Amino acid sequence: MIYFILCIAISDLTFGCTKNIFLNARVDSCNKAVLITGCDTGFGHLLAKQLDSKGFHVFAACLFPSGEGAMELKKSCSQSLHVLHMDVTKDDSVKEAAEFVKRNLGALEFWAVVNNAGITKGFSAELAHLNDFKNCLEVNTLGIIRVVKAFLPLLKQSKGRIVNVTSFGGVVTFPYFTPYTTSKYAAVGFTNALRQELNIWGIKVISVEPEMFK
Repeated sequence: MIYFILCIAISDLTFGCTKNIFLNARVDSCNKAVLITGCDTGFGHLLAKQLDSKGFHVFAACLFPSGEGAMELKKSCSQSLHVLHMDVTKDDSVKEAAEFVKRNLGALEFWAVVNNAGITKGFSAELAHLNDFKNCLEVNTLGIIRVVKAFLPLLKQSKGRIVNVTSFGGVVTFPYFTPYTTSKYAAVGFTNALRQELNIWGIKVISVEPEMFK
């Protein structure tokens, strides 16, 4: 229990410091393009709106490009935001999305990929079906890997950055969310290894580890 409280305190302190750094940071958004996955709802949806308002050219990848979330982005954002279809569990879908971005980049700098798409499964290891593990791994881990591999050539050209939205549950273990936690630990491990491998290319790799949000 003490360990858990200590981890929460460290997380809050880290978040506070990071927040101050980003609030004080200034990035020139001119001619910079960002791909965000999972923009139908939640973090991805809000981030797409925020970056669009800051002047970035946003490629908002949605599982349902004709759904309510995608339509709302098209309605409320500028002409610089492109909604595109991407199912991170399908190789062909991710490759087609990468081709779409490449065709529409023009002279823009491909500044970042934000891997935000994710799902949650709240079961114990005993009660969870094998498919619960497979589904979480397919989206939360392999989804990130698919997107990184598809967009890495563009990132190498621009020396951009990869932002993987993992989870606090990939650092501190939460019982009864075993499929989810397993996939998030794997995502954090992939991110840490990738950071070291891509350093030689000048590509930054960042893991964002949110706590519980609705």
